[in-house]
Amino acid sequence: GTLYAKWIEYVPTIAEVKAMAEGTETQVSGVVTFIQGKNVYIQDATGGMLLYMAAEPTFAVSQKVVVKGSTKIYGGAPEVANCVEVSAEAGEMPAPIAFESLTPLVTDSTLKYFGQLVKVPGVVITEYDSYNNPTVKDALGNTAKCYRMVLDPTVAPVGSKITVTAVASWYNGFQFVGDAAKL
Repeated sequence: GTLYAKWIEYVPTIAEVKAMAEGTETQVSGVVTFIQGKNVYIQDATGGMLLYMAAEPTFAVSQKVVVKGSTKIYGGAPEVANCVEVSAEAGEMPAPIAFESLTPLVTDSTLKYFGQLVKVPGVVITEYDSYNNPTVKDALGNTAKCYRMVLDPTVAPVGSKITVTAVASWYNGFQFVGDAAKL
């Protein structure tokens, strides 16, 4: 038989995209771990990243997507902005990275864990903001805000011990982003 070459466009890994200069036009691919409006978090074997979509995405959490946009630093963290969808297909959610405390996350100045799904057991709710997003504290005194994770303070009052499974995010400091159903 005759073999024919098939050329496909190379899509950089998330780590490669994070290393690009700000303003670089690129594609990036990963499994969607969280969506909030036009903010989409994706993860691949090399890390996680925030995408800011040009329009509301049509894909869903757990799908593997390819988008194109331009690299940007926003609030101190890397993202790909003005993203447009290229493709989406079935994917598999990555397993969360397990931590015993918040220390490696809140001290992560290199943003190694940024955009990745993480799990921290045994944190205590210390307060709620005006939207009912909890702030949690670990046994070592580290605190983190759970952004977009609205809870009912009558069901989980201040002092409740919970496990947080969410995306490690950064906006001028560490925070969790995710779905309250994962608390």
